[in-house]
Amino acid sequence: MRNKIFLLILATLFAGCSGDNDSRNESGQQTTQPKLIVAAPAATPQASLKQEAGYKLLFFRNPEGGPCKMQNAILEGLSEELVDKVTIQYINTTSPGDRPLFSQYGIRALPSLLLADDAGREIKRMPPGIQSPDAIRGLIQSLP
Repeated sequence: MRNKIFLLILATLFAGCSGDNDSRNESGQQTTQPKLIVAAPAATPQASLKQEAGYKLLFFRNPEGGPCKMQNAILEGLSEELVDKVTIQYINTTSPGDRPLFSQYGIRALPSLLLADDAGREIKRMPPGIQSPDAIRGLIQSLP
């Protein structure tokens, strides 16, 4: 029964963020977006302290979905601003190892952004859907 519910949730996630936009290379093979991990270089003692704080911006997504691609572009545009504050962790519907995290955090719609500490405890989450750069900045400014 649990497996059926889990599969139903996954099917809903795929349908909610599936897009007609295929990413294909010149040879016609389908490609996926690389996982971008934004991390602060530990050049100064203050930078290493922030890195130890270990705040994560969890990005739950379907890498092939149109809305998720749009949210990814927004995050990439903010990467320089976020580098000293959070690490972006991509959690994909297409990765079997990531799937339990969707149920662990109760994610039912994509794209979803969630701010967590280094232990994975939720600090704050944004409503599902594409978030503007200003909304993401506001989320990051809410860090303790």
